[in-house]
Amino acid sequence: MLSTKKKRSTCKVLEIRKLTAETSVVRIERIKMDFEPGQYIRIGIEGDPEIRDYSVYSGGHADYLEVLVRRVEDGLVSKQLCDLNVGDSVSVGGPYGHFKLLEEVRSKPLLLIATGTGISPFHSFVDSYQGLGFKLIHGTARADEAYESDFYGEGYFHCVSREEGGDFKGRVTEYLKTLEIDPDTNAFLCGNCDMIYEAFDMLQDKGLPTAQIHTEVYF
Repeated sequence: MLSTKKKRSTCKVLEIRKLTAETSVVRIERIKMDFEPGQYIRIGIEGDPEIRDYSVYSGGHADYLEVLVRRVEDGLVSKQLCDLNVGDSVSVGGPYGHFKLLEEVRSKPLLLIATGTGISPFHSFVDSYQGLGFKLIHGTARADEAYESDFYGEGYFHCVSREEGGDFKGRVTEYLKTLEIDPDTNAFLCGNCDMIYEAFDMLQDKGLPTAQIHTEVYF
């Protein structure tokens, strides 16, 4: 029987882009890896057995790969990734996952709902496909966590739960209660599992069919 295990590659770090005190975009070489926007890779420090899954943040046409990493002080991978320097090596495997924006959906209204670094696959969607009609609702604890929000233009809406700032004071699901949903909408939910469960039920209650609600649990 042929092994289905995907080969891991050693990739050089090309850039570390610091977005907040705890969050960075890590750019690495893209070595013969074809992926579809929304998929994730498994990445770790070269020589260390610990690996973690990160959705690809960069677009499908870029000649590099980027991941959005939030530093966790007692984490086994995130802290090390944020402390890398240009020229260091990481181990990368993949791609994996089925959280994709299929061609038949791209012309329909899109509701993209994320918490924290769960915005990563949506950055890849928008960077990869031109002319999407989307509203991106991004929930974070703090106002400075609107990660590169200018990239999304008028489609970006920021919910801030723990301080003043953003477009709405409160959680994503509190804002979602106020929305009317076009029945042709496809909703994509990524991030905190509690948000996903609650938002999924709310979207169903608003009349959105289950087949039009797509999920990717981050944490």
